[in-house]
Amino acid sequence: MNTEEKRKTLSKWILETDENVLNEVEAIYNLKSKEKQSSNDIVAYTISGKALNKEKYIKKIKEAEASFDEGNFITSEELKKKMLSW
Repeated sequence: MNTEEKRKTLSKWILETDENVLNEVEAIYNLKSKEKQSSNDIVAYTISGKALNKEKYIKKIKEAEASFDEGNFITSEELKKKMLSW
């Protein structure tokens, strides 16, 4: 089925479906539209103040998780000891 046929089929389906289904489809459409618009919105900042959009923020989180999985962390006890030596 090509794009034009899909549009015709969906148009027919929309005319025949009930309001509840239409409301659900509209909600999904609005959510997806909002996600597209907000993909470049700033959602976080680095410690140095660099702005991060959603994509970069997720990338940073994944990098941090990978670093943790590699053992790059200290325990709270180790941190307490280190702080007491300051």
